[in-house]
Amino acid sequence: MLAATMSSFTDNDRVKRSWFDRFAEHNRDRRTRSVVGNMLLVLAIAAVPTWLSVEHLRTFAILEEHGVRTSAEVLAFEGARGPRTMMISPDDNPSVFTRLNHWPRGTEVGDTLEITYDPANPGRVMAVDAPAVDASIAIVALFEIGALGLVAVLVPPGLVLLVRRVRDPAWRRRSDPGASTGRDGRQPRRHRLVWVPGAWRRIRHEAQEQGAWTSILVFAVTPITFTLLCVGVTVVEVRDLVALDERGVAAQAEVLGSEWGSNRQDRLMVWVDGEESWITRWTGVPRYGDPIDVIYLPENPRVARQAGVFPWGPAQFVLVAAGIVSVITTPFVTSAAIAGLLARAARAHGRRSAERYPTGQSTELP
Repeated sequence: MLAATMSSFTDNDRVKRSWFDRFAEHNRDRRTRSVVGNMLLVLAIAAVPTWLSVEHLRTFAILEEHGVRTSAEVLAFEGARGPRTMMISPDDNPSVFTRLNHWPRGTEVGDTLEITYDPANPGRVMAVDAPAVDASIAIVALFEIGALGLVAVLVPPGLVLLVRRVRDPAWRRRSDPGASTGRDGRQPRRHRLVWVPGAWRRIRHEAQEQGAWTSILVFAVTPITFTLLCVGVTVVEVRDLVALDERGVAAQAEVLGSEWGSNRQDRLMVWVDGEESWITRWTGVPRYGDPIDVIYLPENPRVARQAGVFPWGPAQFVLVAAGIVSVITTPFVTSAAIAGLLARAARAHGRRSAERYPTGQSTELP
């Protein structure tokens, strides 16, 4: 009877407690940075499918208002495995080559499609008879639903918990009752967290515990290779930009064709001083044979940009940022890994010496 009564009390208490109370109790002893880090991680995961979904809906809205309907010839398919894209060229502007992500089933190279595209941005294009939901759209939609579900479950309760911690001292991190105290009964002094030495020691420990080749590949070869790649490409981009500012010559170039990616510019091919040159950023939608003002290097006409347009786009700035971060972090990570490998070698040498000369045995010759 008593057991049944206690069980009913426990069940009633479990029913009365809300899911937020259980969430708050579960995360009460977590550090504040852990709660904030989990929320930021969930938001970062949800950002990618959310951006894809918003762009997809914007494409419908923009094409509904500004779209031009025409036919296009299928030129090629790109991507052997995974998501594929189709290269098409509109009949009303054959010098434009754009990529299509969704198209009717059974479409082959050389077929003609009915499309709707934005004249100001031919990369924003849709096939008229494309299915409303295909495999890639369904995957993004499912990923978006799951990510938004995680955001709804974790972020609002996390914010409420942080506000409760600030306002109510009783909901802050509880002290460990088993923590040791000093001789005079005072709590041990909390030392300020030092991120750099702590992270360095952590990487050193991981490199010491992992296999030698694994540590060399993860902590040395990979970051160094990535750094050299980013720095090399950045140096080439900066060198071309400086050379165009110092020795560039203004001229008129003839447009040969333009390529467009998904809702963005890809590259523009122009004829400059008897050679073909590619420009990564330009204004408008120039047609075949249109003249545009460019600045190019006389010794290398392939290095050119449109006059009055800065040649760097988001990709170049992301590359520069990645190069700066890698230059700062790679020596830090590599030095920690080298220290860990040296400690591993010293430990192995000490173990072999202990096996060769057991304790108490003299190493001197008789």
